[in-house]
Amino acid sequence: MIPLRAKFFKPLMACLMVVFLIGSSFVQKSLNEARSDMGLTRLKPLENAPPILAFTTVALGGFRGLIANLLWIRATQMQDDGKYFEMVQLADWITKLQPHFVTVWVHQAWNLSYNISVKFPDHADRWQWVQRGIELLRDQGIPWNPQETLLYRELAWHFQHKMGANMDDAHMLYKNEWAKGMDDLFDGRMPDVETFRDPQTPEEVERARRLLEEFKMEIDYIAEVDEKYGPLEWRLPETHAVYWAYVGLQKSIRKKEYINLRRVIFQSMQLAFHRGRLVEFPVAKEREKDGYVMAYEFGPNTKITEKVNTVYEEIMDDDAAQREHISTGHKNFLRTAVYFLYIHNAVDEAKRWYDYVRELYPGSIPDETSLEEYAFQRLEEEFGSTSQDRLKAMLLGILGQSFYYLAIGDEERAMGMELLVRKMWDRFHGEIGKGQDVRVGLPTIRELKREVLLRMLNSEEGLNPVLADQLRTRLGPALIDLVPEVSGGLEDPEADGDPVGPPSQSGTESGPAADQ
Repeated sequence: MIPLRAKFFKPLMACLMVVFLIGSSFVQKSLNEARSDMGLTRLKPLENAPPILAFTTVALGGFRGLIANLLWIRATQMQDDGKYFEMVQLADWITKLQPHFVTVWVHQAWNLSYNISVKFPDHADRWQWVQRGIELLRDQGIPWNPQETLLYRELAWHFQHKMGANMDDAHMLYKNEWAKGMDDLFDGRMPDVETFRDPQTPEEVERARRLLEEFKMEIDYIAEVDEKYGPLEWRLPETHAVYWAYVGLQKSIRKKEYINLRRVIFQSMQLAFHRGRLVEFPVAKEREKDGYVMAYEFGPNTKITEKVNTVYEEIMDDDAAQREHISTGHKNFLRTAVYFLYIHNAVDEAKRWYDYVRELYPGSIPDETSLEEYAFQRLEEEFGSTSQDRLKAMLLGILGQSFYYLAIGDEERAMGMELLVRKMWDRFHGEIGKGQDVRVGLPTIRELKREVLLRMLNSEEGLNPVLADQLRTRLGPALIDLVPEVSGGLEDPEADGDPVGPPSQSGTESGPAADQ
């Protein structure tokens, strides 16, 4: 006789199974949504692979990892043999076999941009490989994994470090090529947000399409980034590093990794402060006898001083473990900001940050050191000496930079540098005393200017003809008084109108005290 417990056991288990299956059906929808939110759903099939690879992928299913391992080995061998183009195809298959394995995308992009690119001596060839690395992350890796923080960080790092830093010999070509591309897309420093949101002409429609489809950028995010961190120069790579780190903060879900994106932002903002302003000027075409193309010069973007300071303070609050380390960078940034603002003729702003850094970081600037003295000390640190000969060389160099920036149209920077030369000249003669002027005095500023202009306007070793003409035009009648032999037929200095260019200071005394 079958025991009662054994008789009802199997029917009871069957009933419980049915109940559990019915219960699971009620939560299946929420489970699917959770899987989608966490990026665990794998729906896209393998694309663009040879038929045999597609077949084995489907047939072997869980053995895709084994196939990928074999391809990894083969790709490494090809790279060692210098068969880079064949290796790239295998790398593409590897990423398709493991599309949600984030480190695969990171490794392959890094390999293209950093390891393979440097194998090519021609800088234009290197740029092609760097582009491929960026596109692999931006156009494929992130669309497959739109919530993965690491991919946004890696893409931002390519802009910040590979293109933005100077570790690669070809970094200037990278910057120039990227600036040209962005200039063509945006038609200037900052895209017209409303035009991109509501394009009217065929040209505007095409630009909006390229922004979204080719560069995978959204105009609303661009507007938000410029509002929060700008004004930024959107033709420079560090701005795009900020953009992609910001987008990662909005779209990725791994909040514990957000600190890596915030670090990219404050590092790129510091870089943008140091050289986040772009000035265009013409240069002679390479490998051609005549003709000119537009080139770019990079200068400090002092307008974002407040924003950079805010980013530093935010990152220190968010990253308590690294607060002391970051605060050192913050202090150094503020000290540099004081110096940069001062030499760019923003004395009031320089005084504001001078007071701020001394209050926030006592001892960062000695109490007995005035703003002007601090600026001169920083100059002395950079040039290493204040002897008569060294100082003369320093003044000639700064004046040369002043005239150069005037030639390319950066008048604010030109004016700031000339004013700095005047203050350094006055300070030196104030320290040596009038009795020593004849023996160790410097040439007058007028004489220094003349020496620099004769060299810069020399047709054989000076500026290219286009820049030389622009310098003559911007100096105006003042040039005739300084160097009439290279004035190029400008109007008489007695003509009506003030000279164009950095302000000059007239003087009637002879000797070192005289300026003109």
